[in-house]
Amino acid sequence: GRGAGAASLLMDDEDGAVGGSPVCIVHSRQLLDASELHPRFTGRGKLVHSLIDAYGLLDNLKVVEPGIPTSPVAGRKQLLSFHSRDYVQFLETHSNEEEFEMEEAEGFGLESSLCAARLLAEGEARVAINWHGGWHHGKKDEASGFCYCNDIVLAILRLMSAFERVLYIDLDIHHGDGVEDAFAFCQQVLTLSFHHLAPGYFPGTGSLCSVGSGNAEFYSVNVPLEEGISDGQFVSLFDRIASRVREHFSPQVVVLQCGADLLVGDPLGCFSLSPAGAGRCVDTVLHWKLPTLLLGGGGYNFPNTARFWTLCTGLALGQTLSNDIPEHQSLDEYGPSFQLHFAPGNRPNLNSDSHIECVLQTVSDNLLHIKTTS
Repeated sequence: GRGAGAASLLMDDEDGAVGGSPVCIVHSRQLLDASELHPRFTGRGKLVHSLIDAYGLLDNLKVVEPGIPTSPVAGRKQLLSFHSRDYVQFLETHSNEEEFEMEEAEGFGLESSLCAARLLAEGEARVAINWHGGWHHGKKDEASGFCYCNDIVLAILRLMSAFERVLYIDLDIHHGDGVEDAFAFCQQVLTLSFHHLAPGYFPGTGSLCSVGSGNAEFYSVNVPLEEGISDGQFVSLFDRIASRVREHFSPQVVVLQCGADLLVGDPLGCFSLSPAGAGRCVDTVLHWKLPTLLLGGGGYNFPNTARFWTLCTGLALGQTLSNDIPEHQSLDEYGPSFQLHFAPGNRPNLNSDSHIECVLQTVSDNLLHIKTTS
């Protein structure tokens, strides 16, 4: 049967936590060093880790080191559970070339996401965190959007061995196309993506009418948004849609991709969200008291990414963090405010109330087609 350890986590204890299992974070010095190999994210991993450490959160987290494949064959077998044989062979052939250092960096992110999924599947954690993961654009047979290996898909496949229904939620400003494509025909996984969609904006997918295929029609839920959406609008829409998804799908485990490029000030983003606003969405999911995997993703303003993921780590622990960033070696990165929170943006909001209601109504109507027995 599907793991007794996983099943036990579906029961609340007296203080509202899921089971008695800890909040785990996957981390090691080797993993942190490997994250530096990705040329697009050099320095981000260490900035995130140092801020989490500065707030003293590691004292209350169970730190778990990711395993490393015992041989190239073991690593290859993991990749082949999703990626095509030709694509894996291509990565192996070019892995020593300088431009493929990012593929090696993502390989470590893959191992850490699989480790986090195992902790949930075996009932060793109620929340597992891997800020080095979240490579949601990777396809079965091609790289896309800085993503070579799709660690999310492989982690979900691991969770499917222990849980009947897996809910994937994607907060990244870019559509979670790789994950949606992977499970477009699968009723065991429902994908829910909140993202910006506009002509010329990557990846150009994730319209309201993209709802999955075959027997899994309506198990892909997309929430396309215009520029400048505000905290209040986004949080309200998230709460209403997420609650409907939960009601109709009855997930047993949640994978939450927390791409920080949805925040105001991201060079690739166009929303007006603050960490507090986006954090309320994460907190909503955590209060479902389901086993939850928190993953990273986009985030190209590194100090703001560190702020958001540190805030999310605190939320997972049920801790309220001081707005004044503690003294530590990277404090200068957070000037001039040196504070954890920052205000929402004032970009013109192109999301009319009528557009938001249209999105909500369409999604709600589509969810009526899902019939899940709890």
